[in-house]
Amino acid sequence: MIERQHVWLGPEATTFDELCEACLSYRESEPAEPCVVHGTLRRDADVGFSTCRRGHRIVVHRVARSLAHTA
Repeated sequence: MIERQHVWLGPEATTFDELCEACLSYRESEPAEPCVVHGTLRRDADVGFSTCRRGHRIVVHRVARSLAHTA
């Protein structure tokens, strides 16, 4: 079983649609429809959480933003 799932978003992304890895691994032993997780992350947030419809927890991370150059 998948212990922890992660979704990585780009610096400007605010939405995502990802397959739930835990549902996919469960599906190998028992037929089931794939579970797509639809989620959002505020532009100013670096981490968030989502849950698939079967209750599997997903951690959403934002990749590092580039720092502004000050000269």
